[in-house]
Amino acid sequence: AQALFFDVDLAVRNKIHRGVRLQWLPRAPDGERRVRRHLRVLDKILVEEVVVERAADGRWVQRFVEGPNAGTRFVAIFEATDSSTTRVRMEAFVGPKGFAQGLGKLSPLGLEKAMKRTLGEYKRALQGYQPGRARGAVLAALSGASRWAAAMRGLDDAHRRSVVATLLETAWSIACIDEAPDDGERDAMRAVVAALWNTTIEPAAEERMVNAAVEAVTKQGAATRCAALGAKLKALGFGELGVHLAALVAEVSHGLDPTELDALRTLAQSAGVSEQTLHDMVRHTEEALAGGDPLARMSTFV
Repeated sequence: AQALFFDVDLAVRNKIHRGVRLQWLPRAPDGERRVRRHLRVLDKILVEEVVVERAADGRWVQRFVEGPNAGTRFVAIFEATDSSTTRVRMEAFVGPKGFAQGLGKLSPLGLEKAMKRTLGEYKRALQGYQPGRARGAVLAALSGASRWAAAMRGLDDAHRRSVVATLLETAWSIACIDEAPDDGERDAMRAVVAALWNTTIEPAAEERMVNAAVEAVTKQGAATRCAALGAKLKALGFGELGVHLAALVAEVSHGLDPTELDALRTLAQSAGVSEQTLHDMVRHTEEALAGGDPLARMSTFV
């Protein structure tokens, strides 16, 4: 239960909160990651920014930092009842303007009901939850790329090895644009390898690829690295597939943030993939990962 509460990616990608859409914002210089929260109430959209963090005593804390509810904190306390269950209590510390959800300030009873609804949403999301797994339907998002597997099988061994190595190098580089890849991104990469090449990556080989990607991006800079990889993909004849896989890896963990979007645009331009095609790839990936729901489109593509 604790892992579920702290897994903000799950809430972003799978939309576990009814009527709420979440979008990651760029990481602040001090490392803080905020989430923009869109809440639809009738014909109104309430927009605010929140931070989820772990307190020193292990409690889950959701802080409202921008918007009408700034200053409010929700705190979840985890209490083990036996070896298999955990009781979760939630407390609210309301900001100076009270707590509103689009139709005015909530009464104490209304606030209690809102917290109970949130707890119920987490309880339902807990069914089948596995920490560290890629969020959303990764294989569905790969459906448009499956045709490339047959094309690769028709290549000679040397050409095929070069294509596979460049595709993996590109995807890992996008995953390392802002920081080392997280568990969800790693899980997605394993799914990609299994789906396209019917094989697995050994842990040691995976670490070598990750370390090489981090080193190259750090040394060359994201733009230069993506431009070089895009040009290589284009020369090999697999620019579109490389951009498709990169978009999937960028989306699968915490959604597409501005830094990753800039990197994808640079990659696509060098790979010979048009802006419209990249736009369509991102939209297809977002919808596929969210189970085909067009309302899940949260990336700003301008």
